[in-house]
Amino acid sequence: MDFSPEDLIDTVDREIRIVLERAAVVEPPVDALQVVQDQFNVEIRYEEDEDDSAGRFGPRPPRRKGPANVLILREDQSPESQHAMAARIVARYLLPPILTRLGIAPGTENKSAQTQLYGLIVPRLLLPSRWFESDSRKAGYDLYAVKARYSTAHLETIALRWLDLEEPCVIAILDDETVSSRRANRFAATRKLSVAEELCAEKVKETAKPAQVRNDDWSAWGWPTKGVPFGRIVLRAVPDEV
Repeated sequence: MDFSPEDLIDTVDREIRIVLERAAVVEPPVDALQVVQDQFNVEIRYEEDEDDSAGRFGPRPPRRKGPANVLILREDQSPESQHAMAARIVARYLLPPILTRLGIAPGTENKSAQTQLYGLIVPRLLLPSRWFESDSRKAGYDLYAVKARYSTAHLETIALRWLDLEEPCVIAILDDETVSSRRANRFAATRKLSVAEELCAEKVKETAKPAQVRNDDWSAWGWPTKGVPFGRIVLRAVPDEV
């Protein structure tokens, strides 16, 4: 069908706004667990991690799947992971109305399109467009400050969501000093860090605290996260000129 990327984003944001209004969510954070229970009658069950050693020394056993209207969570999961799973269930329910609005018969979309839509819906549900850009700007794009307001979303999800905003930036995620991801929203980006990013990452590693560095026409901010079992650093860099 003939629709623009802007039409797609607007449609996703519209459906999310509708479901949040029905759920009486008037400000962050978005409790996706509550939304999926109240709006879609999904039962949430918690199970203990039966074999912790499998997670430490090899692949975990396949997760047992419950009925379609049951979300099974592990008790050892982080709250952010639980909300992300609930948001994915919400995305499953929002998929048909979104496709219908775009002129696509639900069920005829391919797997790639479905994955793309899930990737749009989940972060936008936890970090709704109607609030997120304004809140990020007010917080000076400080990752910890935004996280304090959007407590149900992972730090990495918040940082990557900044790529959807008008402010030009580069987001990099480092795991044990290795660049696992580096993306930009207004220009091409490789995995090679700028000098400012490298210096900022080094400073974060040395101090285990947020840092800011300006070098060679770039400004970079970095934050340590609680990555396990590796050390993870999130970087946001902005060029002086685009």
